[in-house]
Amino acid sequence: MSARFVATVGNGRLLARIGADGSLIGLCAPHLDHELLDKPVHALLELGAGRSRRIGGRGWKHRREYVRGTNVLRVLSRHSTGIKVERRLAAIGESLHLAFRAEGDSTVSWERGLGEVLPSAGSRFDGAWPEGFDPPPLAGATRAWVVARVPDLADRAAIADLYARSVLVIAQHHDRSGAFATGGGDDVLVAHALDACGERGAARAYFEWALEHDRGDPQLAWGIEEHLRRSHSPELRMRLAQLQANGGVQPPSSPPAGTSAALWAAWQDAAAGRRANAVAALQGTAARRSSLRLFVSGGGVDLAAHAMLLLTVHALIPPTGAVEDGFFEHQATVQRARHARALYGGAFHAGMPEPDEAFLIVEVRADLDVSGVTLEVADRPATQFEALTDQRGGPAPWRGPVPPTEAGAVSHYKIRVHLRDPDATPVWASDTDPRPGGQQFAFESAPPPPPEWLRDALCYHVMVDRFARLGESLPAPGDPTALYGGTLDGIREHIDHIVGLGCNVLWLSPVHQSPSHHGYDHEDFLTVEPRYGGDAALVRLVKAAHDRDIRVLLDFVPNHTGRGHHLFRDAIEKDGDAAGYYRFWQWPHYYRCFSDVISLPELDTGDRNVQQQLVRAAQHWLTAYGVDGVRCDHVAGVDPAFWVELRRGLRSIRTDALVLGEATGLPDWLARYAGRLDAIFDFDLAYYVRQALARGRMDPAAFATWLDEHDRAYPGLGLATLLDNHDMNRFLWMAGGNTDRLKLAATLLLTLPGMPVIYYGTEVGLSQRFDGVIENAEARLPMLWGSEQNQDLLAHFFALGRLRRDSVALRRGDRRTVLADTEVFAYERSTGDESVLVALNFSERPQRRELAGTGPVELGPLGWAIIRTDTSRSAS
Repeated sequence: MSARFVATVGNGRLLARIGADGSLIGLCAPHLDHELLDKPVHALLELGAGRSRRIGGRGWKHRREYVRGTNVLRVLSRHSTGIKVERRLAAIGESLHLAFRAEGDSTVSWERGLGEVLPSAGSRFDGAWPEGFDPPPLAGATRAWVVARVPDLADRAAIADLYARSVLVIAQHHDRSGAFATGGGDDVLVAHALDACGERGAARAYFEWALEHDRGDPQLAWGIEEHLRRSHSPELRMRLAQLQANGGVQPPSSPPAGTSAALWAAWQDAAAGRRANAVAALQGTAARRSSLRLFVSGGGVDLAAHAMLLLTVHALIPPTGAVEDGFFEHQATVQRARHARALYGGAFHAGMPEPDEAFLIVEVRADLDVSGVTLEVADRPATQFEALTDQRGGPAPWRGPVPPTEAGAVSHYKIRVHLRDPDATPVWASDTDPRPGGQQFAFESAPPPPPEWLRDALCYHVMVDRFARLGESLPAPGDPTALYGGTLDGIREHIDHIVGLGCNVLWLSPVHQSPSHHGYDHEDFLTVEPRYGGDAALVRLVKAAHDRDIRVLLDFVPNHTGRGHHLFRDAIEKDGDAAGYYRFWQWPHYYRCFSDVISLPELDTGDRNVQQQLVRAAQHWLTAYGVDGVRCDHVAGVDPAFWVELRRGLRSIRTDALVLGEATGLPDWLARYAGRLDAIFDFDLAYYVRQALARGRMDPAAFATWLDEHDRAYPGLGLATLLDNHDMNRFLWMAGGNTDRLKLAATLLLTLPGMPVIYYGTEVGLSQRFDGVIENAEARLPMLWGSEQNQDLLAHFFALGRLRRDSVALRRGDRRTVLADTEVFAYERSTGDESVLVALNFSERPQRRELAGTGPVELGPLGWAIIRTDTSRSAS
């Protein structure tokens, strides 16, 4: 009985095969093809006075389970005499460790050890389990949240748990070299499954290993071909071409029988759109899993079955429908994913107080038996939360106060969920994948307001590689992802163009050292890309901008780095402290990436060391180059406590430094960033302006109703307003090339509250050749200069810039809707001694309206009128 295989415990550095009684029937280390045991190793119960007995055999009964979402195995054993023992087996570093609880003074050990790989003595714990033996769910397991996207599942929870176990058990069998311990030739299929569920670093590691070991069969070519549909690699693309030329491409074939064959059929049915058949087969085969949620075959784990379960689930997720403005379709995707991952671990907390309120909300997974929730602050008594009545169903909400904090100070806190089961894994609230020991949140009392100068700002946004080169032209548009040679000195040469638009803020795309045209895959926090001119060129540009009263914002990327960053290279090579900078859940192949893009591994911004290094890097740009603030990329992906640290760190250098965030999500979520960020981009406004004025799908009355409500959405936050940017289709493309629509939208943008942001080229008629859904770099074509510029459009932007510069009401005034019907939208911007009336004709027919205090206003097709109280008037 003891030799019957039931489970594995491993971490890619070792793999233990566990028998039904918790004995060790196989152990591979330091690589998974190196078996260390020639016979099983049993656990011994030392009873004292030289007495011992095996934990197994006659009189013993055993129950086995994994700690939920982890690779830690619990074995609960009971003898007919009443002896009870709980063992936990965990692969920690290079060793298989044993911890136990037992009655009396008895101890548990292995019959024999194997040095550091298998210490013979177990560790006794009568209280809380030590680190590594009772962890929260791993990030691989929280990927199971995607099962919620599959419709028509009868037992969704069971499929989700099986999905999580599939990811984890595949990772256990993935050697640090990149090879899989499959034993059945299913490695290409397993790597393909990892690709499908987002673990692309792990898939890449296998394909690189296979090529290094001269494997060149058509199935490998198929796997690499599929991998390159999701990931970019010129080296793999070249090797694939060689494989295709030598042997062609051949997908895997169906297994002959058993669970794998049934799941293969389910996968094929799902891919072919036969959803009912696929769902029925998926649920039927799920019933064949063991009590440990494993598919077992031939005395081991059936990795092919687990791989095909993952592939079937992903094939059953309904495809995203065709979209015409893709950026806006997925604004809340990251927010929803982080929320779901946190709830898989037990409890979600946004890490920020509710908007405009002095309390915190925690959501607890509905299946947990909770006795209480507490706010935990070091050296203070715990504070109780209260349960709220929830009418929506789903997670159970709890409410508690913010930690008492002096004005201007910061308190750090955690939130613990207390379960009635004393043996249950501790649950701590998180805002994404749960952390061992709980996620630390930050609360700042009475943070300072955004800098005053933001209220007068008009910003120009430049992609450095695409704008200009000193003394020469950039190449004509070709491959939108290529390098075009723009430089910082090229921007400096054209500073008059930016001044002429009335802009007093210049936002630069990332200037860190990077191999790409966009720079978001940076490889050094502190070095200016030599291609752009290096450190000296940035100093020259900042000085030239400051000489013209233009502030400079640098794009700062705290969420991730490029794969070529020295920190990531060290992490892959060395593990340890270096790997601690990134979100590894199993070193070296399993780690989080931005949107599962393999070239952008995510930093662990919840780690205090990482936070401090990032703050120091941002401070460096202020002190070394004199920039005036940062535009922060992908705010939703970063630990919420980081924003408190960053803003305070920059304000300690200069009190008017700006922290502008690319925050996406639902409005109530975004409102929480007040006091953590100075300003956010107003992507909702951009969306509705594009719908109303580029596409003509929203009339003035509906737009005004939305805008009146929107004006009150973000108290305490500045708003950076925009028509387009580098991640979305250009407005002119959306408008079908109609410059009158762009002029009307620009008039709206530059007469509304907020800091308008002009994306380079929009003002001169730069568009694109095809939809950015195909390749979003198409919205980053080279700047137009000279005769290629639309001079009429440019003159309109120049006039609007001067008008805004000269009007306090347009920069700082309140906004009030005056009229909104099916064709015309009119509003007033006013301060104490100035008022400006703006009237916009959304229709393509002339309109005439009587507006109180101004008399009749004539508006041409897609025309506008701007009227000041001193009776000066601009109209079209």
